[in-house]
Amino acid sequence: MGRVVLTIVSQDKDQCYLQALAKSPSYSAVTSFNCLSKNLVEFGKAIKGFPGSLGEKEDFSIGAGMGRAEFSFQTVASTGLCECWVRIKGLHGEAGQNAEAFFPIDYLDAAAVESFSRELIKMGTGHSKTAELKNQFEKESA
Repeated sequence: MGRVVLTIVSQDKDQCYLQALAKSPSYSAVTSFNCLSKNLVEFGKAIKGFPGSLGEKEDFSIGAGMGRAEFSFQTVASTGLCECWVRIKGLHGEAGQNAEAFFPIDYLDAAAVESFSRELIKMGTGHSKTAELKNQFEKESA
C-alpha cells in the first residue's frame, strides 16, 4: 500500500524546487529539495514501460545533498506487479540531523508506473505541477 507525490513548489527554466511526500499505512515522510527539470524527464523515461520483464529493476534519484528522493522499482516474482522502495532524505530538527524514511509502495501495476512516468515528463517540461504514484488499493486523494 502507499503512495508518493511530487509537487513543484517553484520553477524556473532549468530547475525546480520540489516537495516529496511519501505515505504508507505505517509511515509518512516529506522533504523539499532542488532538482533539475531535465532529471524529472530522465526519470520518467527511465521507468517508461516498466516492468518489461521478470526480474527487472530500475533505480533513480532526484535532488542532491541532504534533500532528495530515491526510488528503486523491482518486479515481484511472476505476479506481473512491482514494488517501489522509496527513500526520502532531508534535514530534521534544529541540530541539523539527517532525517530519513525508507519503505515500499507495493501492488503497483504497469498502468500506475506508466501514469507516473508521463506525469514526471510533464513536470520536467513545464506542463504539470504534480506527479503521483500509488498502488491499486490506495484510495483517491481528496
